[in-house]
Amino acid sequence: MIDIHKLKAFVAVVEESNISKAAQRLHMQQPPLTRLIQSLEQELNTALLKRLPRGVEVTEAGKALYQEAVTILAHASVIPQRVHNIAQGKEGQLNIGFTHSIGLHPFLPTLLRQFRENFPAVSIRLEEDSSSVLIDAVMNEKLDIAFVRKPASMQTQLQSTHVLDEPLVVALPSNHPLAEQSGNIQLKDLEPYEFVLYRRLGGQDLFDNILANCYQAGFSPNIVQEAPRLTSCLNLIAAGIGLSIVPISIQDIWNKQIVYRTLTAKKPNIAPIYAIYRSDENIRVRHVLELFATLHRPI
Repeated sequence: MIDIHKLKAFVAVVEESNISKAAQRLHMQQPPLTRLIQSLEQELNTALLKRLPRGVEVTEAGKALYQEAVTILAHASVIPQRVHNIAQGKEGQLNIGFTHSIGLHPFLPTLLRQFRENFPAVSIRLEEDSSSVLIDAVMNEKLDIAFVRKPASMQTQLQSTHVLDEPLVVALPSNHPLAEQSGNIQLKDLEPYEFVLYRRLGGQDLFDNILANCYQAGFSPNIVQEAPRLTSCLNLIAAGIGLSIVPISIQDIWNKQIVYRTLTAKKPNIAPIYAIYRSDENIRVRHVLELFATLHRPI
């Protein structure tokens, strides 16, 4: 392996075309510089310079080495800064997971936009899946952080940070009897009607949250249809199949043939969002968590 110090010396000699001037540029004496060049030629077993009465001339082999040396030295010069940037979380990759319902909330693009503005050299990989798959991915270090609807189990050695609480609203077909009444709707008033819900397999936390709210209101919802995604759930509602309870953020992106009404009950109807990450979270995850403190809530 060629010594970087020797390459620097050689590049200086080539660019100055004079060993004395190169020595001055490198702040060293001429004899040690001459020995460095001779050592480099011996190491490569070839002449790199032609000694002239007033300077030196680069040989063909020397020109080839010069081109390579310039590239190597340029790359070497940025290594310390890049290593520092990685250590400070200013470069590298951040792997983020989120459930489908959270992907529809404006907090996520707001967070990602702010992160990109603060750390433009960090690449972001996004993954959407069910909460159980996302939590497993965080545990197995395939994801750095995931946004889900409930905190991580205390037994998983994962950390949880509460991000926000999103209100739940009732989504009704536009021709539904309850759609005609103004104002809030009591959760208990939904008991006689048929429900369409986001399938538990895809949105377990949200599904369980909705059922828990209904149970606390004193009834078990009559679920006639489950949909694989919230957006397909809304298609079924618009078709008049049934009503549903959905996060409030959904009403901003879908209002065709659907009426949204605020729900009231003894206990607030909310769907929380949590950030899940490993106890030994990396510096880039820490930057994400710090953004929670700077962005106004609800985001």
